[in-house]
Amino acid sequence: MGDRQASNCKLIEIQAGWRDRQDLIGYFNAFEGRFYETDFFKAIYEAQTPLYRDQIYIVLLDEMNLSRPEQYFADFLSKLEQAESGKTPTLSLQSDLNKPFPNLFQNKELAIPPNIWFIGTANQDETTLEFADKTYDRAHVMELHQQAEDFKVGRIESRHPVSYSALTNAFNEAKRSNLDKAKESWEFINESELRDLLKRFRLGWGNRLKRQVDSFVPVVVAAGGTVGEATDHIFATKVLRKLRDRHNTPIDDLKQLQIYIQKNWEVLDQSSNPIQSLNILQEEIHRLSGGDMS
Repeated sequence: MGDRQASNCKLIEIQAGWRDRQDLIGYFNAFEGRFYETDFFKAIYEAQTPLYRDQIYIVLLDEMNLSRPEQYFADFLSKLEQAESGKTPTLSLQSDLNKPFPNLFQNKELAIPPNIWFIGTANQDETTLEFADKTYDRAHVMELHQQAEDFKVGRIESRHPVSYSALTNAFNEAKRSNLDKAKESWEFINESELRDLLKRFRLGWGNRLKRQVDSFVPVVVAAGGTVGEATDHIFATKVLRKLRDRHNTPIDDLKQLQIYIQKNWEVLDQSSNPIQSLNILQEEIHRLSGGDMS
């Protein structure tokens, strides 16, 4: 974004000492009788004003693992899951109930609008904390490697903001048109033999993963990807990621899982390979064998 921050994108710098939601949204000072709101809280309000309510409004949580998201972002992890089930999550504030609330409050509660996207950046080093599984399970994960090749975006003809309603309609149309691809993906992930293999590692999943497959796979296919590419990404980031850095994982079980995926992948997609999933398994086999690949 350069030196000038886009008006529909707010950068929130996470601090190492954050412990609860007051650090994120603000707090009520009973002595002064007023609520001190943060830029994060202002962004939630601004996202639903007439100027922005049909735009994608991004709240960028910079270095969000300097503190524990499971603490300061806990309320939002729960509320965003409510949104997946069709409910509109709201924020309730402790404040002076005798004072008028701003116009967009309803019954003294502020909605978390669906057009707001929370995006977090995170580095993995000695100064940061590991994410808990509950955070990973509720997020879409993208790993950006330092050795990744540069690519050109190309010329952008229009700089108008993306319409939230138009994008939502496109997502819904993708789901309708590619529902069969989501079914194929889920049948591969939920196949009984694969589930039995993963039980050896104490790995399982529930309805949340099914909802994520139904939302993610059709959109990838509509954007020109394949069902295999989409399945590989979601299987690697949601399931196999939990195998990393364990110390008691049997190498033979990892190899058997590796063989199963390689053998059965063509049934799902003959045009792609499960690169992300196989890389995770190969890295773990290499680590646990002390670097001996024989």
